[in-house]
Amino acid sequence: MPGLYLLVIVVSFAGVSLLAHRFLPGVMGPRLLRPILAVLVAFLAFDVIGAARGWFASNLDWVVAYVPPGIPPEEPLLLAFLALFSVVLFEAFRRGRPGRRPGDHDRA
Repeated sequence: MPGLYLLVIVVSFAGVSLLAHRFLPGVMGPRLLRPILAVLVAFLAFDVIGAARGWFASNLDWVVAYVPPGIPPEEPLLLAFLALFSVVLFEAFRRGRPGRRPGDHDRA
């Protein structure tokens, strides 16, 4: 069922974005682009090398299409979602530590 994998990624991305916007003010903004772009560049480079060498393969029953050398279009969206989810989890734990106030910042 092509498209189901893409739909799950999009719904997950939207859900985490809405939760972060609602419960973690300030996380969803332009600063979030840096970690997402870093993850995309690093992992897509690895994916291109791996797909070209035959290390990775995607099931055509689940992906919408292949982009040479064999990376599905869902892959960049999944990587962006994983970066977003990681930042949101990190911020949720950082802000939720006992004894902290919302304006406190960590000092090295």
